[in-house]
Amino acid sequence: MEFWSNLRRILREKDGALPDIELNGLSRDEVVLGYDLIRNASNRISSKDPSYWSIPNNKDISIKFEDNPAKDVVQGKAEGFHLCFDGVQSPSGKIMPELGVFVFNDSLNIDYRMGEGWTDEAIEGLLDILYALFQNCKNMKLSHKGNMFDPDGSIFEESWIAYISSRKKT
Repeated sequence: MEFWSNLRRILREKDGALPDIELNGLSRDEVVLGYDLIRNASNRISSKDPSYWSIPNNKDISIKFEDNPAKDVVQGKAEGFHLCFDGVQSPSGKIMPELGVFVFNDSLNIDYRMGEGWTDEAIEGLLDILYALFQNCKNMKLSHKGNMFDPDGSIFEESWIAYISSRKKT
C-alpha cells in the first residue's frame, strides 16, 4: 500500500529531530489508560532518573516502572512530565525503537527518534499501538509535528487514516 512507502520515507531518514505524534482530546481516564498501555507495551523506562514534579509536596518524585503518575497529572497533583520507554512491543508483537511520552492533563504526545530502526515491522507496531489507543479513546485526535519530511503532518495523518480503514476491513 502506498501509505507504507510514505511512512518509511518520513520515519527512516534521520535528521536528529524528535518528532511528536500528538494525541489530543483525551479525557482524564483516557490519559491514564494511554500511559498504562504504552508502559505495559515496554520492558522498562529508559530515561535516566525519571521523575515528575509533585505540586502538593513541592518536590520531584521518582517514577518507577510500575507507577502511573499520569493519575496525579490529571488530578492536578503533578505537572506534566516526559519519559522514555525501551523494549516497546505492539499488541501484535511487533518490536519498535524507544518511544518518549509527554503526559499532560488532556493529551499524550509520543516522540520518536527518526532512523533505520523504523523497519516495516516497527512502523506497523507503532500504528498498532496508536490503534489500540484509538479504540479506547473516543475523541482522540492525532497530529504529527516536527518531522522535516512531513512539515504539515499530512503524510503521517493520511497514512493513519488509511491504516484505520485497512483495519476496519479485516
